[in-house]
Amino acid sequence: MSTSWNWKTNISESIINKTLNPRTGSAPPVVVRGALYQGAKSDDNIYLYGGTTSYINTSFAGFQSSTTNQYSLWSYDTVLKEWNQFDITTASPERPNSGASAEAPDQGLAFYFNGQIDNGSSITTAGLGDNSQVFLEGMVVMNTSNQTARNISTSEVTGNNSRTRGRMQYVPGIGSKGILTYLGGSYENVDAIYNELDIGNMVNLSTVDVFDISSLYDNSNGTWYQQQAGGDIPLPRVDHCVVMASAPDNSSHNIYMYGGRGSLSQIFDQIYVLSLPSFTWTKIYEGSSPRYGMTCHLVGNRQMLTVGGYSSSDLTKGCDWEDKGVAIYDLSFLTWGSVFNYYDSYYTIPDPIVTVIGGSGNGSAKLTHPSSDWTNAGIATLFNSTFTANATQTNSSKPSVVTSTAFSSIPSSPNTRPISPGMIAGSTIGGIAGLTLSFSAIWFLMRQRKGDNTLDVAEADHNVISEKDASSARPDVDGEMSHSDMDYFAEMGPEMKGVELPVPISEMP
Repeated sequence: MSTSWNWKTNISESIINKTLNPRTGSAPPVVVRGALYQGAKSDDNIYLYGGTTSYINTSFAGFQSSTTNQYSLWSYDTVLKEWNQFDITTASPERPNSGASAEAPDQGLAFYFNGQIDNGSSITTAGLGDNSQVFLEGMVVMNTSNQTARNISTSEVTGNNSRTRGRMQYVPGIGSKGILTYLGGSYENVDAIYNELDIGNMVNLSTVDVFDISSLYDNSNGTWYQQQAGGDIPLPRVDHCVVMASAPDNSSHNIYMYGGRGSLSQIFDQIYVLSLPSFTWTKIYEGSSPRYGMTCHLVGNRQMLTVGGYSSSDLTKGCDWEDKGVAIYDLSFLTWGSVFNYYDSYYTIPDPIVTVIGGSGNGSAKLTHPSSDWTNAGIATLFNSTFTANATQTNSSKPSVVTSTAFSSIPSSPNTRPISPGMIAGSTIGGIAGLTLSFSAIWFLMRQRKGDNTLDVAEADHNVISEKDASSARPDVDGEMSHSDMDYFAEMGPEMKGVELPVPISEMP
């Protein structure tokens, strides 16, 4: 993302042909609902983990049947243009899908929370049946620097349940190594087999799960916390997406949550922001073009790029609302537009959030702890705050059970910039059935400079393709420019260099 572009006028498409692993002759799996990770800044590889084979369109020329679950982790060298595969079955005996993923690229760590297996997971699970899922416990932690992994129990926050289709966000600068926050999703009993397609039990967004990454270094266990949130709490949802932007002075970290779907066939066109350390929800947008299953990416200095998605639970009714599959949201001015502005100024906190947490656009947040107080002294210390005795200690701060030894220490260089231009890599590729991993997305990753931010990668089911007039979807895409668009044209004029985006998978050879 090193040049500005307008998705209405100058986006083109390209592909990268899939090749075999030159060491084994094996082909990388064609999967949906897995995860892509960018790896450490010094690493030329990107990483594919998990996923499941979609049987929606077996006549597709690129269809590939399920493979062995022995190699759930693959890498692609963006310089040599070569695939490689890794056996991490000790920590990850199955190839999971529909879990929540996040990445700490400054530490070379990638995370995958819970998930499920189904008849497309591997050749050993093919007998499960078309609509059967087995739900999995644990969080797989992968060291992308040496391609090793471990599995950490998540029972501290999930009990005897497993979660799917939630989202997880890495937040640097909290504690010594940063934290992970888990938001939303649905849950079912661990190891049970379900033969249904509905969403299931929903995870309430009034509670936020927090993982202290430094606990991976301090001992062989991971430490989980659960913190009560306040403010305008969103309805529960799955298949949403998240990005995070920090105040210039790091006094607040703001997680933007977009879209998703809930119970009773609800599909949301909403943006909520969870502000840390106050754990306060603020609703900043409500529209009339609901969408779920898309991915969100932090790009440039203050923009959210959305890619793909669906507007209806009936997948035959088409995909996303933009005819190029992408849209841009300005995280500071809170406006939708069509221009990615490489020259945007740095992120400042928008007024609706400042009204809630205090301070100014540049930071100095006044609300620095939860309104209901901290759950316990452990999480208060993590956020460099104080726990008061009248808080209800209903959540444990005990370390979770770990199934393998701890990682060796990895140097960390926390990101103190509000947002830096990053490559589009990492996080979930799915949350809905029928989304096929486009290997052209790898080309999209290669185009980007390795950055400090962990960004999602696009998912889209190109078995069904339709185009809709973008002017019917957002109030500012019918010719009226957003603040970002106007700033861009003021600086650059009408001439813009083109940038290529992934080709629809139906057009791939």
